[in-house]
Amino acid sequence: MRYAIGLDLAAKQDRCSGIAVIDSCYREVVRSGCLRTDNEIISFVSDLKPSVIAIDAPLTNKPEMREVDKLMIKLGYRVFPPSFKWMRQLSLRGYELMTRLNTPEFTVIETHPRSVLKHAGVKNFKELLDLIGVKLGELRVMNKHVEDALIASAVAYCYVLGCVSKVSSYDGAIYLVEKM
Repeated sequence: MRYAIGLDLAAKQDRCSGIAVIDSCYREVVRSGCLRTDNEIISFVSDLKPSVIAIDAPLTNKPEMREVDKLMIKLGYRVFPPSFKWMRQLSLRGYELMTRLNTPEFTVIETHPRSVLKHAGVKNFKELLDLIGVKLGELRVMNKHVEDALIASAVAYCYVLGCVSKVSSYDGAIYLVEKM
């Protein structure tokens, strides 16, 4: 694995979907920014050929409260159910992207950045990157979407290294960075 990608998916294609890329060889964030359309995202991912993409969105084609969401809430994580109006759009878009990206070349996983921070016992993306030994480099973090994408990229990175926790049920799995 060379690259791990994190995506903070927006519900609508005209809004910023934050994206961040960790180069595992250098243990450094090498790209971050905003993409908008599904085609831009798919093209970006296809060009980099990461082994894992962690998406901050419910990855379900049935936008309703899932058992995995209930488990997350029981564990003290504040996730929004896919049944909320704007979450419905996000869920369907995330599911469509997942089906287009989830090939033998790429693994797509679901994550939830706020829960990742809480589970890892850190306050922000900088502390999380420090915790897993990844440098931010000279990149500027433009907005909250990019911050969440950085957290998601840390989850993708840790997925390959085996330092993730998984909350799962029959209807989904949400990945978090293990406490270290």
